Amino acid sequence: MNYGEFITSILIDLQRLFRLGIAMKDISYSQILAIISIPTDGIEMSELARKLGLDNSTVTRLIVRLEIKGWVYREKSRRDKRAIIVVLNNKGLKIQQNIEKKIESIGEKVKIEIDDEKRESILEYLYAFQWGLRKTFLKK
Repeated sequence: MNYGEFITSILIDLQRLFRLGIAMKDISYSQILAIISIPTDGIEMSELARKLGLDNSTVTRLIVRLEIKGWVYREKSRRDKRAIIVVLNNKGLKIQQNIEKKIESIGEKVKIEIDDEKRESILEYLYAFQWGLRKTFLKK
């Protein structure tokens, strides 16, 4: 298996894992990704779009749906009045924490499946692989 095949395979596995293992009532896969991508102090809309790999207009529609559900709010940046910051409210923070608990639980299940002697080195290799992915797309 080459790197391209591995990326495709792991993407499909991770998407299935998120859709089935983290699925919650009334929240889509895209909404889950947005919720877990918003730091506790908020994030600029354009940065969130870059982080998710989506157009600004797509992220705006996504955030509007989260606002309607009462999970986030938008405010003008204090630093740059032209920029909009997305912030999780208390309800959104609880949902984020719930999602993170589910992700941690899945992580622990995966960890159990990996041989004790290989766990640390596998994690280091995965960090290196992720860094390679990020470096590739930070150049663009």
